[in-house]
Amino acid sequence: MGQKPVLVTTTLPSKEEALKMANNLVKNKLAACVNIAEVFSVYEWENSIQEDNEFKLFIKSFEYIWPKLKDAIKENHTYSVPEISMIYIEDMHDEYKSWMSDNCLVS
Repeated sequence: MGQKPVLVTTTLPSKEEALKMANNLVKNKLAACVNIAEVFSVYEWENSIQEDNEFKLFIKSFEYIWPKLKDAIKENHTYSVPEISMIYIEDMHDEYKSWMSDNCLVS
């Protein structure tokens, strides 16, 4: 695992929970920045189609932090089966990546 920037996503059922999670991740330097967007989700749960408003977190971090970040999301999530996905960022503005490095855990 290296200094590759990643985008991690998860969803939460309320704005309050999303803000709490985002603040926790940034405070603990597991993420440099978290964007929160309201989304509408359609999915199957327990043999029934669900339609819900949720809050999507777009978490900017680094590959070397991924294991700790994933664990922190799992430990603080209210869903029994949370979506936690990591996407590699192929390229990024150098100054932004430097800023992210200054605001995340040291590898």
